[in-house]
Amino acid sequence: MVFGSKPLSELERDIASHKEAIENPPFDVHLPDPKQPIDLDGMGFGRITDGDREFFGKTTGLGQLLNRLMVGSSWSVVESAKALAERWAGHIGKGNVGRHFDLYFNELRTGALVMGADASLDGVLDEVRLSLTFKYPFLYRYDNIYELLRLLVVQIGDNTVDDFRNRDLEVTKALLRTL
Repeated sequence: MVFGSKPLSELERDIASHKEAIENPPFDVHLPDPKQPIDLDGMGFGRITDGDREFFGKTTGLGQLLNRLMVGSSWSVVESAKALAERWAGHIGKGNVGRHFDLYFNELRTGALVMGADASLDGVLDEVRLSLTFKYPFLYRYDNIYELLRLLVVQIGDNTVDDFRNRDLEVTKALLRTL
């Protein structure tokens, strides 16, 4: 401790360690192994619709796909076997079906990505819901967060120029609002 300085709080130490990990990435990144949920029925959700089953079936390799898209980036995701209602209930809503990913920047676990089915009342898959949480987003360069958000929203788009432009604009507006 330097003479005359006050001791750091636990929060200040945590922020400092995150800042260090962001600014000085490891040479070789090692991430935990993904743990994909075994089956939808075993996750303990209340009512499972046909739309939920469709979403869950179509997203089996989502973590691998996202990581292939992020090659050359500092971002990666590792799927978790936890049910959303157990771990991050505020993201999509208790009882809604989805996949939970731990979000990494280099080797630093920095948040969570949750993707879930937005099923209509008759149980048919309507859209995909996406929720992203960062720990200490103010520590990252704007371009780093923009790169990740843009990649994610383009994946749930309808592959038209207008849709891409609108989603790109929404990402930019959302990030600028946080400044």
